[in-house]
Amino acid sequence: MKVPAELKLAGLVVFSIAVLMAGPWQLAALAIALILATLLLRADGAKLYRVFAPALPVIVAISAFQWLFSGPATAALTLARIALLYIAGSVVTATTSDTEFVNAVERLLSPVSALTRSNIGRDIATMMALAIAFLPIIKEEHDAIRLAQEARGVRYAGLWGLMRGEATVVVPLIYGLSARADHIAEAMEARCYGYKK
Repeated sequence: MKVPAELKLAGLVVFSIAVLMAGPWQLAALAIALILATLLLRADGAKLYRVFAPALPVIVAISAFQWLFSGPATAALTLARIALLYIAGSVVTATTSDTEFVNAVERLLSPVSALTRSNIGRDIATMMALAIAFLPIIKEEHDAIRLAQEARGVRYAGLWGLMRGEATVVVPLIYGLSARADHIAEAMEARCYGYKK
């Protein structure tokens, strides 16, 4: 079933607020609603699992801290809330193309643009499109720098080795991304982006 991107985004906002305000029984009902929405939107279960699996250790670690400081009941609620929010966001992004997503944001922000007599909706949508486009580039650049650092003798074995190794990647990564952002800004300026007659 084809659902407009605006409706998906609005549903995600409402669902997120409901998850944050819900108690244990309401979370169970919201989990059932999320399963139904996933089936309705025909989201690929294998793809959702691949997206969720890397985040699971982080979610469990956050819940473990909650267990230490607030007890098991709060930790279980935290685990359920974060998992539901993460999966709901993944369902929306997995069933919405980048173009649909950006166009929906621009349309949703059109009243703000009209009210402020500016192109704020278009500008925010453009920023989101650039951010989405940059994600694979960041990964590629990170991997290339990491390989170069390994060739120079940096080791990533163990937790401390990984932390020290990643510290050697951060500075060149930020420098490379800043240079790339400058080139994009110059290209947009050369094409008169934001120019008003």
